[in-house]
Amino acid sequence: MSPRAVVQALARGGFPVPNPLDVTAQICPSNGCDQSIITDTLRVTSFPSPEAANRYAHQRGLRQTANLVVAFPPVMSTTEQDEYWSAIVSMFQ
Repeated sequence: MSPRAVVQALARGGFPVPNPLDVTAQICPSNGCDQSIITDTLRVTSFPSPEAANRYAHQRGLRQTANLVVAFPPVMSTTEQDEYWSAIVSMFQ
């Protein structure tokens, strides 16, 4: 599932994901990712493999599932982050 598809699925599920912007050209060349979409509420980045995603996430303390890494803004509450994360993880089950 691509970052864009995750953002679209979240929006369909009623989660606010305002102002989506594809930042692949700015983020991926130096980080080895395939695609990166940032919104006002999260960033979703895909990698060529789950292992590559895990390395990237682990080094930065971010959340990872499958080949995706998700980052939330520091101002978002843990409860909100957990709600988004639960919805994202359920997309892969």
